[in-house]
Amino acid sequence: MENRYGHLPEHPRPEDLVVEVPAFEDDRPQPDPEPPAGAPELVAATRFAQASHEPPTIRRTQMRAGAWIAGVPIAALAVVAVVQVLLGLGE
Repeated sequence: MENRYGHLPEHPRPEDLVVEVPAFEDDRPQPDPEPPAGAPELVAATRFAQASHEPPTIRRTQMRAGAWIAGVPIAALAVVAVVQVLLGLGE
């Protein structure tokens, strides 16, 4: 035990360098297969139908946000106008 680490092997053994990685099954959702080549209208309709069940896109989100941003002030102005007409302050 006096010179336990005094001698190192000259070359590493190949079996010491092999790393075994366990195989795993890829369980991520796979995209639907592409439709067969055909009329461009059919391909476009198929892709549109597939996309209709997906989460909202950025364009739909922007439209929704735009409606809120424009709709809230317009609604507030409409309420103020109705109150002014009812109270007779608009004369």
